[in-house]
Amino acid sequence: MSQEVEPKTGRRFAQSLDWNLLRIFCSIESAGGLSEAARQLNKGQPAVSMALRRLEETLNTSLCKRGPGGFELTLTGKLIADVSREVFSSVSNIPNILNQAAEELGGRVRLQMITNLVHDRLNRPLGAFHADHPNVELFISIATWDVIQRNVLRNEVEIGIGPASQHLPDLRYEPLFCEYYAPYCGRSHALYGRRLSSPGELSGHAYILTGADEPLELTKFRQRWRLGKRVAGLSEHLEEAKRLTELGAGICFLPTAFAANGVKDGSLHQLLNIEKLPESKIFLITNPKAPDHPASKTLIEYFRNEIKG
Repeated sequence: MSQEVEPKTGRRFAQSLDWNLLRIFCSIESAGGLSEAARQLNKGQPAVSMALRRLEETLNTSLCKRGPGGFELTLTGKLIADVSREVFSSVSNIPNILNQAAEELGGRVRLQMITNLVHDRLNRPLGAFHADHPNVELFISIATWDVIQRNVLRNEVEIGIGPASQHLPDLRYEPLFCEYYAPYCGRSHALYGRRLSSPGELSGHAYILTGADEPLELTKFRQRWRLGKRVAGLSEHLEEAKRLTELGAGICFLPTAFAANGVKDGSLHQLLNIEKLPESKIFLITNPKAPDHPASKTLIEYFRNEIKG
């Protein structure tokens, strides 16, 4: 006596089902018949008929009616067609899911830049990157330009932002924006409120210097006009140099964008009335030989798009 085989259900059914039969049945339903489905699938009609028959045998039910009245799905066939469309809609979405997963970057990107950079061409790429990839941690540290180059070269940071008096052959330098420097003094300084037409008029005064953080172009400008011979203060951090300037300790060359708020509230006064101010190019500094790092590579492209735009 033969033993009755229990019908496969649930996981057992799914594992035993030939999913390709559902794909062919989807084509039969959307094409409205076997002949058109065979043409669209580039198969012979017998092969399509065989696939339909195998699916009906697997499901142990009739899925369509074929006769003089034409092709028509049974009620069960319509239900199976709906399920098949959902299955293949989900399968078709797999590439989009993979692309989305690829875009969901994580980890940390290490940036190092000189102190108190103020510019939209720095802020826009960082803001857009964070909005698109919120799972990436942006770690920003401050250093002088020579330290930044050294750390990028050693792969201790992925991205450097700053001036570069010397370009190292193994690094890539891409101009991001320019900073313009002007001399400022505080309210209690004797020159507060005056606008001078020549840098030479500032040569006898005491200065707040910014040390290794001072760009080469500014150093040359000061030396040309003999500015900074008397030193009243020194700080490589612009915030502290600005503090000493606001207290009236001396004159300090500061980036105009950085000093703008101080000028607006009256705590700083710009002394020179000249069009040609010392300028410093700020570079995006990267190491082309650095290990592959998807998050930093993506952020670098955001900066490059800003440069191109």
